Amino acid sequence: MQPLRSVLLATLALVFVAAPAAAADPPLTPAAVVGPWKKLSHTVVFDGRSMDSHAALLQQRPCAAQVVYEIHADGRYRLDASGSHCDDKYKRVQEKLYAKTQWKLEGQKFTTSATNFAVGQSYNVSVAGQRMTWVGTEGQGTLVFEKVNPAK
Repeated sequence: MQPLRSVLLATLALVFVAAPAAAADPPLTPAAVVGPWKKLSHTVVFDGRSMDSHAALLQQRPCAAQVVYEIHADGRYRLDASGSHCDDKYKRVQEKLYAKTQWKLEGQKFTTSATNFAVGQSYNVSVAGQRMTWVGTEGQGTLVFEKVNPAK
């Protein structure tokens, strides 16, 4: 219970510290989000409990730490599992899930969609250095990414 409480408190602290700063920031440009990113965490709240679903995935599939999320300047949003060392079936399934996904940025709102934006997922996005944070606008949780050095 103590570790869960610590995670929840840390998440709340992040929300309260980051929210005022994000409100004062000018709108992001697409160049701020374009590039390859690795997911560091995906914190969700379920039944009043906070958990990192990405950490849980890594317990079962450590190879997923090497999956890259590619935000292309032309509006494509893809998952690249080719360098992950995951099994081929997992790579194919994950990449297929993102095969038609697009993204758009409106101010601080980042939206992804595989249906040409008929439906989608929206997040308030912020970028600080090599970190990008998405906070779901409809309860999707908070995702944190780190920019991948293209030389890696």
